[in-house]
Amino acid sequence: MERNRIYQEDCLEGIARVPSGSVKLIATDPPYFLGMTHNGQRGSFVDLAICKPFYKQLFNEFNRVLRPDGEVYFFTDWRGYAFYYPLFDAILGCDNLIVWDKMAGPGTLFQFCHEFIMWHTNDGKVIKRDSNVWRSKGFSAGAKSTNGEKVHPTQKTVEIMEKIVLLSSSPGDLVLDTFGGSGTTALACRKLNRDYIIFELDEYNFDISQKRADLPVQDSMFKQEKPDGDH
Repeated sequence: MERNRIYQEDCLEGIARVPSGSVKLIATDPPYFLGMTHNGQRGSFVDLAICKPFYKQLFNEFNRVLRPDGEVYFFTDWRGYAFYYPLFDAILGCDNLIVWDKMAGPGTLFQFCHEFIMWHTNDGKVIKRDSNVWRSKGFSAGAKSTNGEKVHPTQKTVEIMEKIVLLSSSPGDLVLDTFGGSGTTALACRKLNRDYIIFELDEYNFDISQKRADLPVQDSMFKQEKPDGDH
C-alpha cells in the first residue's frame, strides 16, 4: 500500500490493505456522539448500539496492523467516551486516558474546554514521562495564530498532533489515521519526517486535506488561507 497518501474511502475497506504489524502509531479522531436518531427526533445513547459492529471491526483491525511496540491515540469527548471505552478496552486495552485541556471552548452552561484521548500501547515496558493532562490551545483559545483559519468543525491543532507523533514514533515510522478530517495528521507527519496513511470518506473534507497536505513544509505552512467552503 502506498505511503504518504490520503485515500478517499471507507476506512474499514482501506485498513484491510494495510500490512499486518506495520504501523507504529495510530492517531485518529472519529465522529463524536454520532447522530443516530429515530424518525428525525433527538437520539439517545442506546441508538449508538448500531455502531458497535463497525467499531469492533475497526479496533480488531487496529490490533492487526500495529507493530509489537505500536500505540493508539483515540480522541473522544465526554458524550462518546462511555460508548467507545468498553469496546476499545476489550479489544485493545485502554492503558491510560489523556485529558486535553484546550484552555477555552464554546458553551453557555459550562464551556467545552477539554477532550479525552484513549491511549493504548502494545509495549508493556514503555515509559511515558509526561502528565496525562495536556494543556494546549484549541481554536477557541487562539490556535488560529499558528494553524490558520479553522476549516473543519472538529479540527485538531497541529500542536496536539505533533505532540502525539513525537511521543510515540520516530522518523520513518508509519502513522495511520482512519478519520482524516482536515488532514492535520498528515501535516504533523510531513513536518516531523514520519510516513503516513490516512483515510477520509467525505469528499469535501478529503479535498481540504489534500490541499493542506500539498503545502510546502516550512515554519509558516500552517498559516494558509481558508479553503473555499463554509466549514
